[in-house]
Amino acid sequence: MSFVRTRTAEADTMVNCDGARTTKWHTPRSGDSVLEIQTYPDPSKMTETHFSILRPPKHWHWLQEELFVVTQGSFIFTLNGKETKISATDPSPRVSITPGSPHTFNPDPAYKGPCVIEISAKTSPLSSETTATDLGVSERFFRNLYSYLDDCTRQNVSPSLPQLLLFLDSAEVSLAWDIGPRWLMHYLSWGLGVVVGRWIGGGLLGYKASYPEYYNPDLDETKKGK
Repeated sequence: MSFVRTRTAEADTMVNCDGARTTKWHTPRSGDSVLEIQTYPDPSKMTETHFSILRPPKHWHWLQEELFVVTQGSFIFTLNGKETKISATDPSPRVSITPGSPHTFNPDPAYKGPCVIEISAKTSPLSSETTATDLGVSERFFRNLYSYLDDCTRQNVSPSLPQLLLFLDSAEVSLAWDIGPRWLMHYLSWGLGVVVGRWIGGGLLGYKASYPEYYNPDLDETKKGK
């Protein structure tokens, strides 16, 4: 049976893992490429499977600066090998991620009640009208990745590594490993994305960095001020 992609491109709010998380996109602030609000209704009721699907793999951004603001509940961040809990009641419930910094995050599994986080990212310095890194690249990436992983779960199919790496590579993102010098790991993980994601996944296997079922660029035009 061939893989079936669920049409989610027109959905204003995306629901993942049977409601364990909802994601809504808003018009980005000036200079940003995305403004995304994630809501986890009750992390204490999420299963380990939910966390394994919804927790991003540890990764780093080539050029983009990323900002997380916890507006409700509590989240756990792993940044540069250090784990920190950030709550909405903290004096500064913000985490800024500089390019090249390995990181991941998830809602606090001990927190009972809604956890809400705002995610924004600066527009890439490579951004132009003729590159993939335009204003919609972050939303395109998230919509494709989240929808694809949900479809894999529904169809009991293991996600394809070349497909995942192609998604990441197209958004100027690479996986991160805590072994060896960081500069070497950056080169190796970037190369993995290029060879396995871009060349094998996109070139030989015919995978795409974006699918019309998951992302409709025409709906994003209003966010570009056109």
